[in-house]
Amino acid sequence: MKSAIGIMGGTFNPFHNGHLQLALQAHRQFELSKVLVMPSGTPAHKSTKELIAASHRCQMVSGAIADYPYLELSLLEVERKGNTYTSDTLKALHRQNPDLKIYFIIGADSLFDLPKWHEPEYVMQHCILLAANRDVHAKAELAEQKRMLEKNYGAEIAFLKTPDMPYSSTDIRKKLQAGESVDGMLPKTVEKYIREHHLYQ
Repeated sequence: MKSAIGIMGGTFNPFHNGHLQLALQAHRQFELSKVLVMPSGTPAHKSTKELIAASHRCQMVSGAIADYPYLELSLLEVERKGNTYTSDTLKALHRQNPDLKIYFIIGADSLFDLPKWHEPEYVMQHCILLAANRDVHAKAELAEQKRMLEKNYGAEIAFLKTPDMPYSSTDIRKKLQAGESVDGMLPKTVEKYIREHHLYQ
């Protein structure tokens, strides 16, 4: 039987409670042996203007997941030079373990961008996509996109039951910059790290 793991990539700028709950939900819902929480190095699809150093982002993730033995910090993308592409990450993991079954966690909105990703065919044929919907798109619209990707690319897509997450990393950065409370949004270890290192001021 293949070992099944999850991958949750992102800038994690900062890592918040929504990220943590998503990783825990993927582990529970799909009975994964572990979930790799993988901060990105230089993401190919995002502006890096407000991106803090990878070392800070990795430390925040490490502290937040320390109490969960089935969540593991992965430095695979941080240590790669140049742009970060999902296809390269999948290739690296399969080189290490060809029998690995990978569940790749993405936001459901990314289903609409997938055909424009670097090597989209490779991505969709070498992992199971777990789409987390934050009610950005109607269910019928998502179902139609799912059918199209399955038909045209041979994708395997499942929907992740998404915890209520009425905020994003961007919202949190703005609150921190304005000196507003972020109570309940961040793991305590992350909030402490941010205060101690004077981040997002």
